[in-house]
Amino acid sequence: MQTFGKTLRGSASAIGLGLLTAFGLAGVIVATAPAAVAQIKAKKEFVENFNAASTALQSQQYQVALDKAAAAQPHAADNQQKSALEQIRVAAYAGTKNWAQQIKSIETALQLGVPETLQKIYKQQLAAAYAETGNEAKALELTKSFIDQYGGDPAQLAYLARKALDAKNYDEAISYANKAADQVQKEGKPANATYYNILLNAQSASGKMDEYYATLARVAPMLNKEIYWKPLIERARKEPKFKPNDAQLDVYRTLDQAGVKLSPQDKVDMGELALNRGMASESERILAPLFQDGTLGGASDKNADRSKRLYTKAQTDAKFDRDGGLAQSEKDAAAKPTGDVYAITGESYMSAGNYDKAIELMKKGLEKGQLEPGIEQLVKLRLGIAQFKAGQKDEARKTWSEITGDNGSAWLAKVWTSLSKI
Repeated sequence: MQTFGKTLRGSASAIGLGLLTAFGLAGVIVATAPAAVAQIKAKKEFVENFNAASTALQSQQYQVALDKAAAAQPHAADNQQKSALEQIRVAAYAGTKNWAQQIKSIETALQLGVPETLQKIYKQQLAAAYAETGNEAKALELTKSFIDQYGGDPAQLAYLARKALDAKNYDEAISYANKAADQVQKEGKPANATYYNILLNAQSASGKMDEYYATLARVAPMLNKEIYWKPLIERARKEPKFKPNDAQLDVYRTLDQAGVKLSPQDKVDMGELALNRGMASESERILAPLFQDGTLGGASDKNADRSKRLYTKAQTDAKFDRDGGLAQSEKDAAAKPTGDVYAITGESYMSAGNYDKAIELMKKGLEKGQLEPGIEQLVKLRLGIAQFKAGQKDEARKTWSEITGDNGSAWLAKVWTSLSKI
């Protein structure tokens, strides 16, 4: 089973738990602290040092801000003024990344009393600071409390999802990760791979494979990366009536369309499958680069003689098709009682890049009928691919929507439908 990137750094700042810059917090102070101080007749020594501390903070002179706050402390007349000084310390400690001291200042400020808008920021910040000191248990507790009170944001939800995943609390991880991803979508923001990686890992680890593949189907078109496309596409091979000789070539074609990098062995297998199915031009196109770089037929190829015979046959058969073989096959198809020859000839034209001819002949094959049910569904899949390649996207999607086979055809049709919308 594919394992998705689980790395989500433990530090709260890495996942956006509201860790504000010193400058950002200084802006909060400027908006709140002076108003609180003005309500009471403050001592001159307090006002001078407080103002100097605020100015230093705005200039990111954090130590100066701390020194001036300390000088003002003995002259603070009440809790409002003491809280104003703690607000300066909170911002200054953020600037110096002194998380332990920042925790003390935040907790002190909350005890002394701060404006309601600042309470939310500080509770958010407190969880972040605890995480920065390595106290993940406290950070987790505070984050859950914050979400219960304020609702939380996607990053905070993802933080809880990741912690639940690490603790193997998979249902909880799935719940939080889904909430994070859904919230991002509602806000109209780009999809976040981290949130979906947590979700996929939790679904996989808990054996919820239907949900796992449904998530892949949702994520692959949004993030458009092979790490999502590959397991989604290869799921087709798990279908009850999947037969490699009939449909594995279609799996490879879908992987290629999705931009999944095929290994040299995959390409060899794909080329051989194509040749065995009569797709000589496709086989030649796939195998040619492998011979050019020496992967096949070269000194490192233990089966060089066999590889050379395979490629020679692909070249020979492809030339035969171009020189009239496919045209003759089309004529022969007219005299056949079933639509099989039309269908396979149309597929050959598709593999050679002649999509209009491919569409024409595969439609004739389906109209003539008497195809094996599983084969009929695969022909529809390939007809849709030819229509898509010909620029007929709406027709392709309609064709794919009619496929119901459980041999991999319907699964791949859904994937191609998603690919057609990228």
